[in-house]
Amino acid sequence: MAKYETRIKTKSGEIVVNFDSIDELKSSIEALDVNAVSDIVSKKFESVIVKEPRQPKPGLEGVYRFTPEGKVELLRTPPSAPMTIGLLLYAYDPEPVSSDEIFSSTGITAGNFVSQTSYKKYFDRTTDARLVLTHPGRLWVETEVVTKLTPKTATEKNETSSK
Repeated sequence: MAKYETRIKTKSGEIVVNFDSIDELKSSIEALDVNAVSDIVSKKFESVIVKEPRQPKPGLEGVYRFTPEGKVELLRTPPSAPMTIGLLLYAYDPEPVSSDEIFSSTGITAGNFVSQTSYKKYFDRTTDARLVLTHPGRLWVETEVVTKLTPKTATEKNETSSK
């Protein structure tokens, strides 16, 4: 029986490596094809593996959440369709999102809005036609869209009412 063990948390679970010396640990880890292990486990147990849902960006927990399937569910909806698309892309950022996924999550056909002159500076298409936010788009969502959806703090309310 080995003197020591180390546990490595991975996307598909935990890998336990038993060893008696640093050299043995090193050779065991080098001999392990982590990608092959991950592929085998995920293919075999794909339907039963419980994945931790991705977490929303800090401060936006009441605005959207991720489902166990990794999809974004908007809990609060911005006042316009382009803002809703922007928020959805911001939630997934930096991952690009297909027009079908945008429609599935929001009921909005993205093509109707992302090419409009007043909004196209906020959106960009990847080579496979999925959508992402541009840098100005991220700033727009952070400064204009999110502020319409998150409650003001007591300090912000006092500053607004004292003006």
